[in-house]
Amino acid sequence: MRFAQRFTPNKAVVRRLQRETIEECHAHSLGSLRYFGLPSTTLADAIEWKDLFKHFVAVERGETGTEWEMQHDLELTAFRAGLFGRVSLLRGEIDAIIHKKRDTFGNRLRFPFDVVSLDYSGGLFYKDRRGTFTRLRAIEETIQGQAKTKTNFVLLISCNLDAVDQGEVRKTLETIRTELVRYGIASDAVLAAYLKSQREECRLKLYLPFFVNTQASKYHYNCETKSVVVYEGNLNTSMMAFRFCLSFDARTESLRPPRERFNQIFNKPMLQIVGGNASETMLDMPKLMPSDKQQPV
Repeated sequence: MRFAQRFTPNKAVVRRLQRETIEECHAHSLGSLRYFGLPSTTLADAIEWKDLFKHFVAVERGETGTEWEMQHDLELTAFRAGLFGRVSLLRGEIDAIIHKKRDTFGNRLRFPFDVVSLDYSGGLFYKDRRGTFTRLRAIEETIQGQAKTKTNFVLLISCNLDAVDQGEVRKTLETIRTELVRYGIASDAVLAAYLKSQREECRLKLYLPFFVNTQASKYHYNCETKSVVVYEGNLNTSMMAFRFCLSFDARTESLRPPRERFNQIFNKPMLQIVGGNASETMLDMPKLMPSDKQQPV
């Protein structure tokens, strides 16, 4: 193998938290789960979670011009770990594979999965030439693909803070403010604190759960957001990890608002991992405190 990707003690804690989420949300089907995502050439997810899963569909793009090398490394790692018969490889960009439902060699992506892991090391807000947020679109298309079979699933999303699109994030926070006003919630001071924070993590803590909840409700899913994780990864890179449990609700065909309330998203502490130890934090952000006379938010 050309090289082995190294992970920090903080990443090990993230993987343990992700495992706990999988075990909680799929308590009755452990050992027979199907995985789709970006496990890296080390297959760390697959190796550490192999007792939970029956099959892994791993995506590897490789480096431009030598794509086959990292793809070969992944297959070799699967063989050495005794997982070769349980790992299928799709080649190419994961967002394009989700959009086209096939990889660069024409191999089909077949929903559903029990766990989808999107590890976006380049951040969430990558745009194509048309200006489309391809990774946000991939998240929506994943939820849509899962909904066609009415499958409950865990959605894991990790990202760094590269190239955060301030216009997109701040516009969404203003949308949240408008929704809160509809419920009679005086949120100006709370939103102002989030908008003024020097920590991008604070705004993304609101942005991505709101986005996932909105997309989930479009496709008849209820969404439960677990505590957002902030940590330092390789090369002192600031990282965030999101965990969502999505359960399909077929009781109505009509559109409906997300079941997860704003105060749950605002007020749930984050988990900050430092030196391999996790502790709760609000990163100095205020909580949303509706009065007794106000509607639930």
